[in-house]
Amino acid sequence: MPGGFVVVANPYAGVGRAAAALRTACARLGVDPADAIETSHDGAFADRLQRAVAAAEKPVTVLCVGGDGTLSMVVNALASPQDVTLAIVPAGSGNDFGLALGIRTLPQALDAVAGPYTQSVDLGAINGRRFINCVGMGLDGEIARTAALIRARGLARGLSYYVAALLGLWRVRPVGAHIESAAFTGRMEDLLMLTVGNGPWYGGGYRGAPKAQLNDGLLDCYAFADLPGGMRRLELMQLIRRGKHLAHPVVTSLLTQTLDVNFDREIAMHVDGELTAASSAHISLLPRGLVFAVPAPTL
Repeated sequence: MPGGFVVVANPYAGVGRAAAALRTACARLGVDPADAIETSHDGAFADRLQRAVAAAEKPVTVLCVGGDGTLSMVVNALASPQDVTLAIVPAGSGNDFGLALGIRTLPQALDAVAGPYTQSVDLGAINGRRFINCVGMGLDGEIARTAALIRARGLARGLSYYVAALLGLWRVRPVGAHIESAAFTGRMEDLLMLTVGNGPWYGGGYRGAPKAQLNDGLLDCYAFADLPGGMRRLELMQLIRRGKHLAHPVVTSLLTQTLDVNFDREIAMHVDGELTAASSAHISLLPRGLVFAVPAPTL
């Protein structure tokens, strides 16, 4: 893939695995790891990234070393993410978006970034923030918040999400919400969770949107009515883990490019794993708004 590379790394991703992955990737590409831009949650990160992209040989490939959160930070920091090719070296705790691209190992990631193959991917936005993989509101947002606290103590993402789910099943209260989309308009008095999937996996391997495709021009959205009782909620989470929840009677499935939701109170939310909260959400999609380096297609 001719052109210049801009390397971005989250040194804390994957409980330190990103540092080793960064050295391996830079050695493969002939890039000095000292030139990698470290992620940060301030405006300086976007400035550093934009200057590096402007100075790099064209066409530019931005290589993201970290997890889904690292990639999401890069997509939001770029003024025009559609003007570069994005590549990932999955070194986070979950790497769900990498799975959707067919990247499961470090060698596959390095072959993709050094090779000629690309794939156009839909780009989502919620309340002005871009997302590439998923959004979770309500129970899913609370689980993500709890999982982040657990991971800070050293537990792997997949296990931390499962433990957090067990805790959230007993704590989270449903909320009233008005939902508008091309596929459904109405009010739910007992919304437990609303998930929006561009990719099929989240939470370190949960198949929350099992039929989602990255470039079909649609978001796979699921509104979950309340299911009283911790054990019944646990059974539902087990179905979500396996991607077998779509036929459950509390699940309303929506395929749409836009979605507007107003909640009766502020609820927890995660956007590609980044934690926040919201009392309303406007969600939209830019079909094939990003380009990613991908492995060679299999025959």
